[in-house]
Amino acid sequence: MAAMIYNDLGVIHVAVACEHIKALIDRLSDEEVKALWIILEAMTWPVEAISPEEAAELEAAEAEIRAGKGIKAEDIWRELGL
Repeated sequence: MAAMIYNDLGVIHVAVACEHIKALIDRLSDEEVKALWIILEAMTWPVEAISPEEAAELEAAEAEIRAGKGIKAEDIWRELGL
């Protein structure tokens, strides 16, 4: 296991952290690596602010779902033949 080295601010040096992470990844199965890839991709997506119009649309959609007007995923899957 890589030694944890801290600077005066208590932050792990990035190089040491990267080497430790690489060593952990090497221990994962192919399926676990695929799952980690999905997680890391999601973590690196750019964060974008939504417009007031988009916020209103989201609130309206959530209100419809709360009111029971949503469509079940199973119904969509069936409609798409999945």
